[in-house]
Amino acid sequence: MEINLTLHSLRELYSKGIISPQDLINECFERIEKVSKNAIWISIKDKKETIERAKEISSLPKDSKPLWGIPFSVKDNIDVSGLSTTAACPKYSYKPKESAPIVKRLEEAGAICIGKTNLDQFATGLNGTRSPYGICTSAYNDEFISGGSSSGSALSVANKQVCFSLGTDTGGSGRIPAALNNIVGFKPTKGSLSTKGFVPCCPSLDCPSIFALSVDDALEIAKVAFENSVKDESIRDDFKKADFNFYEIKKEIVIKVPQENQRQFFGNYEGQKLYEKVLDKLERNGVKISTIDFSPFLEAGRMLFDGPWVAERYLSLIDFIQKYPNDVFETTLEIIRSGEKWSGKDVFNAQRRANEIKFELNKEIGINQYLVTPTVAFLCKVSELKKDPINLNSKLGYYSYFANILDLSAISIPIGFYQNGMPFGVTVFGQAFEDSKVASIGNKIIEKLSI
Repeated sequence: MEINLTLHSLRELYSKGIISPQDLINECFERIEKVSKNAIWISIKDKKETIERAKEISSLPKDSKPLWGIPFSVKDNIDVSGLSTTAACPKYSYKPKESAPIVKRLEEAGAICIGKTNLDQFATGLNGTRSPYGICTSAYNDEFISGGSSSGSALSVANKQVCFSLGTDTGGSGRIPAALNNIVGFKPTKGSLSTKGFVPCCPSLDCPSIFALSVDDALEIAKVAFENSVKDESIRDDFKKADFNFYEIKKEIVIKVPQENQRQFFGNYEGQKLYEKVLDKLERNGVKISTIDFSPFLEAGRMLFDGPWVAERYLSLIDFIQKYPNDVFETTLEIIRSGEKWSGKDVFNAQRRANEIKFELNKEIGINQYLVTPTVAFLCKVSELKKDPINLNSKLGYYSYFANILDLSAISIPIGFYQNGMPFGVTVFGQAFEDSKVASIGNKIIEKLSI
């Protein structure tokens, strides 16, 4: 029997007694063994111990825990008790004393962690090729990159090895691999979910991301992961504004899109046509679409890797890279070390400018107004990325880098396919704490407009 790993399907199978959590965990391990070629996993929990954990869960009433018997994976820059955290750098590896709070919360809700997944080293990259544990390629065509940095997390879900996965998203790491593997990638408002127990990338911008097979699943996982009564240093002061309940769209919404001369596809004419087809279908279904000047978004996005925010990435890893530079990928080291050149004046000027842009964009993306862009501008082969790793990686972030700098919520949704079988996705952006609305709009687009 082929087991569907959405929450709804698993709960139905459990309620009818067709499978048990032990059966499911055993099935997950079998699926992992069958797809071992794609460097998805860095470490996996002991099978017998994990099945024993499933047995403990199965002894509890099914309605006692919201994620009763649900298997998931965790990106290997997030602490999981009993497994090393490597951030895809063996020399950096350490054994955490306890799991990150977000992992604990999911496990306390009945979810069962299978293991830790591969990533671009130190979460520095959007492609999935920068790891000593192997290169990740798309689940749909192994000539093309999987996207990153949460490459293994996306692939573990796309290959139906787990129900959902925790990744991270600083500049697109939770959205781009989702789009390139035909799954949902949900980036909640930064600071609404804890990043304590994460290897820091840019702590002021880092946030967890959720990969799932449906928008409903991603939203529910975020709701369980959200803790409205406990605050740690990684959570913003106004975190209680967060809302991950399903939102019923009743009022007319306005979709904002980049002006035509600002829609960059880097020669990917088929992707351009797919995006235009999405907009056409939205309009024919009564959605009001208007253009927006996309240059402020691009300006904010450039601050992430071509601006002072690289200094924060450098500061997060300065002690390690100064001591062990030969243990860091050459491209990763080059990017991180570029943070040395930025001064305090540069940082404060960038923060001021980012605040100015946010203020102006609040007039453009207001109540019931949302930005919809392609998630990824073009498809990139592994062979191409190896020849031009920094420039092509930067182009991958054209529609993603700006989100956290501008304090936006976002979700990438699968919407169609290229002729070569690769997936195509779009991202819906909204203001901070518009997570439930953004997700619900994404769900409507999937339901009504798949191409």
